Amino acid sequence: MNVKFTFAFALLLFISVTGFAQLPKISGGGSIGNLVTQFTNAIKPASFLSSWTGAKGNFLSTAGKVKDAVGVGKSIASLAGFIKPELFKQGFNVQNLISTANTVKTMTQATGLLKNLEGGLKPEAFVSGWAGKRSGWLNALNLIK
Repeated sequence: MNVKFTFAFALLLFISVTGFAQLPKISGGGSIGNLVTQFTNAIKPASFLSSWTGAKGNFLSTAGKVKDAVGVGKSIASLAGFIKPELFKQGFNVQNLISTANTVKTMTQATGLLKNLEGGLKPEAFVSGWAGKRSGWLNALNLIK
């Protein structure tokens, strides 16, 4: 019985480690600030209004340090305001997103809003590598509570 138990435990450990190794890697860790920054960097520079040029450095610096829901909401509201209106999908209400972002209280609301912003953008708003990183980013975002 000891041999069966040891074998079963080793098999379970192997399966767990193998499955864990299959999770997509997210550069810079999975903190909410890093995920906001990664998302921002996944948007093509041409997708932003000209005013983004002067605000980008400060935005990325601030967003990278965000650790709470209110900060994420403010980052989302700010970021959405810099994206060219024509790069949002038809029917997506940017002003509603910005209003909601400014009232975020929980991390669940904040991560949901970030997913909403990502889903509201047309595919051409993103850099070509985003499609390959998106599922890993979403998985990491889903882990944040």
